[in-house]
Amino acid sequence: MFHDVSFTVARGEVVGIAGMLGSGRTELLKAIFGAEPADTGEVVLGDRILKPGSAWQMKDLGVAMTPENRKAEGLVQMMGTRANMCLASLDRVAVKGIAVPRLERAVVSRYVESLQIKLADFENPVSSLSGGNQQKVVIGKWLNTQPKVMLFDEPTRGIDVQAKQQIFEIVWALSAEGIASIIVSSELEELLDVCSRILVMRHGSIVDEVSPQGTSADDLVVRCMEA
Repeated sequence: MFHDVSFTVARGEVVGIAGMLGSGRTELLKAIFGAEPADTGEVVLGDRILKPGSAWQMKDLGVAMTPENRKAEGLVQMMGTRANMCLASLDRVAVKGIAVPRLERAVVSRYVESLQIKLADFENPVSSLSGGNQQKVVIGKWLNTQPKVMLFDEPTRGIDVQAKQQIFEIVWALSAEGIASIIVSSELEELLDVCSRILVMRHGSIVDEVSPQGTSADDLVVRCMEA
């Protein structure tokens, strides 16, 4: 699905990955995170050289990923916001292996407020929330792991304009805190708006890098489609 891929991301940087459907963008993010195996290669995180292959290991080292399909891969739809938002950080809300509701509620209250999640009750199924609020629950779930790098796969798919802007503001706030972000999006205009630079993938390889300044969405489309 991808080959000969090499790039760097600095602390606090927001890097986009543009490409057509089938270019290997999602597979690349999943391989970095360890959710899918890579045949060869390594990820260097600070001074650690890692062989991707374990999402647990990557999570413990500070890498988080919001998947493209949030309903199937990012959330447990029948569970409430409280339970979903604590799934990636159970060790932080448990005592002797047992989750403590008081600690869970503290986590949820913090991110419901900071991420502006609109909900009626922490315990209502997360499926009852709008697409934008569901996406913010996924983000909050990972922020509680105190990540150093966030991987966003199609973070604004299926959400309204206001929620999209809120997602962008969350990414910028993370950048200000020194958290690096890698964003895959089919919405090229969004990549131009939110990223400091954009990598272009074609046929499984990164073939170009552009700066949003002076690059139009039409220019980016052409770069993604060139043979």
